[in-house]
Parts: sequence; structure tokens; C-alpha cells
Amino acid sequence: MAVANRKISAAAARAHTRRKIKSSSSSSIPLEGMLKKFSVVLLAGLIAWTYRAIQPPPPRICGSPNGPPVTSSRITLKDGRHLAYLESGVPKEKAKYKIIYIHGFDSCRYDVLPVSPEVLEELGIYLLSFDRAGYGESDPNPKRSDKSTALDIEELADQLELGSRFHVIGFSMGGEIVWTCLKYIPHRLSGAAMLAPVSNYWWHGFPPNVSKEAYNWQLPNDKWAVAVSHYAPWLTYWWNTQKWFPASSVIAHRIDIFSTSDRMLLHKFESREPYKAQIRQQGEFESLHRDMMVGFGSWEFSPLDLGNPFPNNEGSVHLWHGAEDLIVPVSMSRFICQRLPWVRYHELPESGGPPITSPRIQLRDGRHLAYKEVGSTKEKANYKIIVVHGLDGSKDFTLPASQELVDELGIYFLSYDRAGYGESDPNPRRTVKSEAMDIQELADQLEIGPKFYLIGASMGGYAAWSCLNYIPHRLAGAALVVPIINYWWPSFPANLTRQVYKNMLVQDQRTLWIAHHIPSLLYAWMTQKWLPTSAVIERDPRIYSDQDKEILQKMAESNVFQDKARQQGVFESLHRDLIVAYSNWEFDPMTMSNPFPHDEGTVHIWQGYKDGLIPVELQRYVAQKLPWIRYHEIPEGGHLFLLIDGWSDTILKALLLG
Repeated sequence: MAVANRKISAAAARAHTRRKIKSSSSSSIPLEGMLKKFSVVLLAGLIAWTYRAIQPPPPRICGSPNGPPVTSSRITLKDGRHLAYLESGVPKEKAKYKIIYIHGFDSCRYDVLPVSPEVLEELGIYLLSFDRAGYGESDPNPKRSDKSTALDIEELADQLELGSRFHVIGFSMGGEIVWTCLKYIPHRLSGAAMLAPVSNYWWHGFPPNVSKEAYNWQLPNDKWAVAVSHYAPWLTYWWNTQKWFPASSVIAHRIDIFSTSDRMLLHKFESREPYKAQIRQQGEFESLHRDMMVGFGSWEFSPLDLGNPFPNNEGSVHLWHGAEDLIVPVSMSRFICQRLPWVRYHELPESGGPPITSPRIQLRDGRHLAYKEVGSTKEKANYKIIVVHGLDGSKDFTLPASQELVDELGIYFLSYDRAGYGESDPNPRRTVKSEAMDIQELADQLEIGPKFYLIGASMGGYAAWSCLNYIPHRLAGAALVVPIINYWWPSFPANLTRQVYKNMLVQDQRTLWIAHHIPSLLYAWMTQKWLPTSAVIERDPRIYSDQDKEILQKMAESNVFQDKARQQGVFESLHRDLIVAYSNWEFDPMTMSNPFPHDEGTVHIWQGYKDGLIPVELQRYVAQKLPWIRYHEIPEGGHLFLLIDGWSDTILKALLLG
């Protein structure tokens, strides 16, 4: 079949091409428009989601159709809000003293000062507590400020006809409110007391180093929660309800925010169960979150600028604070009371804990460090040595050196309880570095001179590594005796640590893995009863050499094993030690340079070949990587070879005489 050939003119071809281009161009317009519309919708949706996320739900107001019932006595304030209250003690008509108690964070009117009925009766005390705005059965106050609660207190006193003057006592966040009473209604007060009062890190008048140190004393998640409350209060609800980052540990009731003394009292919180649900029943935002926004917000005044409200001694102001308070930094209360001499300051070193039987120093952060001195007096000594005890040890661990050698060389020994052990205060922020800082401050306060020797045994070895890294200029020499090995030091070959790690008892493998990877679970792991935990802490005989077992038997017969090391609790002593020792260190010991480049001192490692706790293979590797280390391996030595007669003398001679 023949195909007809058609000739197409150039003009027709151009017209055809234009039609195609136009058609193609026209078809792309709807797609671009759709993308723009989709972007707008997406942006609007994101804004709407963000708005909903940061907006708290409306409060469930007591007495409203969908709110909790009203079960308490209440007054109606001038602005229409209701304030719930509770009266106790003697009738106000007969009372000699009328006290208004201001509850703290996450509390209510039932959390009143636990005064015995006998004292209330004897002194004639009328005690009035109330739910602060948004707590319990008191209506929320969306306009709550540092001033508003003081005015609520004044109106409460007037409506209940307490008279022209009354006392106020505030605890924790309620203690902070006492400052506002001293500012706005001082003419109504007969006296005031603050118990562990919260301080606002942004009050003007605090030197930067004081507020910064106190702020950094908090746990990291609390730093964030407080900072959000101050700098971005509109994000407070979202921050404390989102799940990506840990929010306030106080709201979460985390156990590690409590000191050892506090933990001994936690069982008393069981009495709050009948009313616990009432505290947050109107919503966490108008109670807890609003408290944080006001407490850490920008105040109209600073308590540090206040004048004496009782210039003629017609009343007094007291501030009580526990030195072991881990929730509210005691350092800020100390500074305030130094600035305000009319405040009578009372600091409780400890409460309900074991007695103090040893000399102690107070560190810059307020903690106490217990110590023990033996040997020559430091004034006459030729050599001054700080001895660092190991896991489950205390300051009572001293080198069993011969008295002849101590006298001959003139050796002064200083041992101390590391943080959380024996009679030294716990340090919930303990790190590898903090061990060195404690040692340096101990040396300075006891005036042992610009340089000293250091001996760290077993777990005390990580304190020795810390000193070599952070304060080498303070050391005259160091000996590390069977020092702890961290399997996660970066310079270790993976195959070597893996092989040695697998040689441990399975229970110890699990314990160290948890201490390194999930330290927050270590307490739960160490206290559960279903699976065996640390063989070291349980003193399992399987991990000791025959030589070690003989030594342990002699120690048991001489009653050396005492639980004084653990008397403040196993978490802040043993568990905290494991967490720090097996954490990710800020430095790698195997990359350290010689701290004594001019041979002005020496560093020794002493290791038993038959040590079942510290792997000799890893100790050898460390010594090979650091040629300036003088490595001594004891062929028949176990973990406790130091306690065999003669070895302490040998170690001392090598360290002091070379």
C-alpha cells in the first residue's frame, strides 16, 4: 500500500510546537499550585500542633460540674477565687501564738508542720494551713505572681480574724514565699521562719559564681526544667509533659534527688496516701508548673535587698537548712544570710544519720570529708602521703607498714573517707574529676604543703589516675596498687577487653554493663533478689585467690569487716563508686604524658598475677602504653597482697626512695 507524503510548511510546524509548549506549560500550573497549597496546609498544621502541644488543658476546678468535689472549709477572696484551709492546735480565740503554715512544692494543706499535740497545747499554738492557688481545693490563679500569695495570706488572716499580727512558716517552695511576706506585708508579721527555702537563681545580688555553682549542683534535667521556667515559661507545660527529654526529677519523685538522711525518712510519706491524689487534682499546670514559673520567674524584688522588718527586735526571722539537702542548694541560703545579718541562720549538718566520731573538713560545696592522720606529725614529717581506699573501704584502711620504717623515714599518712563512705557526705554529682578536687582541697585545708605523695588501692586507683591527670603539679609521686581497670577506656583493643570481660563471672559482667550503659538502673539491679549481682560486693569467695582467702580469713577473725563504710547507704558508697569508675571518663589514662618529665617523681603500678578482680592482662597493656610507669607484677600475689607483711614497706621504699 502506497503511503502519501505530506509536506508541512514551516509556519505550521512552528504553530504546532507552540501549541505543545503551551499545553505542557498549562499542565504544570496545577501541580505548582497544589505544592504551594500543601506547604501552607502543612505549615498551618505544624503551627496548630505546636500551639496545642504547649497549651495546657483547662483546670478541673473544684466544685465545677466536671471538677473534684469540695470537701474542706474555704473562703472567697476579693477576686472571686476560693482558698481552702485547715485549722489545728488550740482554738484561735485562746491561742497565744497564731501561725500560718505555707506548704511546699507538690503539697497541700494537709502537709502541715508535724508539731506534737503536747507542744501545741503547752505553748498555746493555733496552726492554720491552706492550699496555695491551684493546689488541693483552692482555685487556680492564672495571674499568680511573687506578690499574689502574700496578699492571699493577708486576706485569709483577715477573713478568719486572726488579728493584726501572726507568724508565718514556709517550707521549700513555701519558704520562698515567706520572702514575699517579708516584702509586701511585714507590718502583719510577728515573726517568720523558712525551712529549706527555695532560692531563685536569678535574684539580683547573687555573685555569678554563687548562683552558677548552685545551679550546676542540680541534676541536668532539673537545670533544663528550671531554665525553661525562667526563660520560656510558656513552654513549661510542654517541657514537663513531653517524652523525648527527661523533665523535672522533683515532679517525677526520682530517688536520687534525696540525700541519705532523706531516704531514711521516705517511709513517712506513706501517711500522705489518703490525700495524695488531692494535691494535683485540678491539673499539674496550675499547681506544679505555675509554681515553677513563679518561683523561678523574674521577681519584682530581690530578697537580698530587704531591710530588717523588725528593727526594734519586736520579732525575728529564722532560716533553717540541711547541709545534705540535694534538692535545694544550701550554698544560696548561706550567702543570703551572710548578706542579711538580721536573719538567724541554722544549718543542720545531718539529721537522723550515724554519729560523727572523726575529724572532718567542710569543702567549698558544703560537703564534709572525714579523715584520719597516723604516723609522724605533719610538722616533722619528711614524707606526706595521702592514702585512697578502695571499694567498700574507709579511712581506717591504712598501709600496714612497719613502725620502724615509718619512724626511720618520717612518714605522715593521711587517709580519708571518699564521698558517701564512712562519715563523709555523699556527692550525688561525683565524677572521676571530683575525686581529685576533694583530695586537693583536703590537702590544702590540712596544710600539708604544695606537694604530697599519693597511694590509691583497688577502686581508689581511679582517684589516683584522676590526680595524675588533673592535679599532677601537686604530686611528689604516686603508687597505684591493683588499681581499677575501666574496660571502656578507648585505647584498649576491643578483642583484648572482650576476651578478659568474658572471663569474669556472669553476674559481674551484667553489673559492670549496667553501671556503664544504664547507671540509672544500677540501684534496682543491685537490690533485686532474683539474680545474683556483684560478686565483689557480696564477697563471693570464687573471685579470690588462695592467698586472698587466707588473708580474708584472718581479717574475719580479727573483726576487720565492719559496715561503717556502708553506714550512709550502699547507693552513695558502693553503687556510686561503680557508676563513676565504669563511666565514660573525660580522659584516657593511656594517652597521658609523664607527670614528672624531669624525674622529680615516679609513678608505680603494683599488680598481683593471681588477682581475680583486676585482670593482669589489661594492667600489663596499660604499663606498655605508658613507658614512664614503673610496673611491678607479683607472681603469687592476689588482690590483697598489699596486706601481707613486708609488701607495704617494699611499696613505700620504691615510691619514696626510688
